[in-house]
Amino acid sequence: MSAFGQTPDGRPVSLYTLSSDTLTVQITDYGARILTVCGHGRDFICGPKTPEALMADTCYCGAICGRVANRIANGQFSLDGVRHQLAVNNGPNHLHGGLEGFSHKLWTVQEADDEKLILTYTSPDGEENYPGRVEIVATYRLDGSTLSLTMEAYTDTPTIVNLTNHAYWNLAGEGTIDNHTLEVRATAYTPVDSTNIPLGSVLPVDGTPFDLRHPALLGERNSAQYPETAHGFDHNYALASEDAMQVAAVLICPAVHRKLVVATDAPGMQVYTGEYLPAPRAGIALEAQGYPNAVNVPHFPSVILRPGSTARRTIAWTIA
Repeated sequence: MSAFGQTPDGRPVSLYTLSSDTLTVQITDYGARILTVCGHGRDFICGPKTPEALMADTCYCGAICGRVANRIANGQFSLDGVRHQLAVNNGPNHLHGGLEGFSHKLWTVQEADDEKLILTYTSPDGEENYPGRVEIVATYRLDGSTLSLTMEAYTDTPTIVNLTNHAYWNLAGEGTIDNHTLEVRATAYTPVDSTNIPLGSVLPVDGTPFDLRHPALLGERNSAQYPETAHGFDHNYALASEDAMQVAAVLICPAVHRKLVVATDAPGMQVYTGEYLPAPRAGIALEAQGYPNAVNVPHFPSVILRPGSTARRTIAWTIA
């Protein structure tokens, strides 16, 4: 553990290092953020590397996002007959937990060694206008070339929870992701409106530019050749719903002969090609999570968490 600056209100921030024979990973207790994943002479994570840049970040780089990641239409939802109004912080919608989501909280470290880091955060009842007190336990593990994250949430009152990690990946360690290929093992996606809220349908990717079942060059798929994706991806893919770990995405940078394999038990994956990063398209976010606006679409996988139940999600990233 080493000191890594302080929060805007003066609390110390720390940096923790996990190490294996092939990778070195740095994680901070501010937002439970992955700052670096280094190996083979490169840092594969795009995002802030200094305390000052970390505090100035507005792109959720490397962070655990919650209480509900992604978007909720108009920041509104009903649960058990009670209407809730959350902050609107992304156009007309609620995004990544609100004005100060989990990505901007100082987490508590419960255990730390060379291979494991366990962090916790307690979200009080009414935080960001969400109902219920929620306890979060996040466990990062490094095993050889695989970094994994398991997130667990518990509540004392019915509420909604949808957790993800928002790391941006660039396997070259520099430049843009345009020379990367991406495969997403999903047969369907959720089309969106002009504010990136799903329309409620789950449509086949077959015959559309969203078909990534075979590796596609991102610089080509995000070009005028494909008008629907010309301005980048920021879309949710419907993964096989088995509640078991499965390979969801494979990112490859042929120029440096590196591959990232993302496995998860989440029902969806948001693919975001980083158009609004300080350096556009400097990294890609592959956010394993529940569907956007799921609380308002009954046929989407539920994000409702009730007392006595656990919201659990695991994501594993393997570098080859």
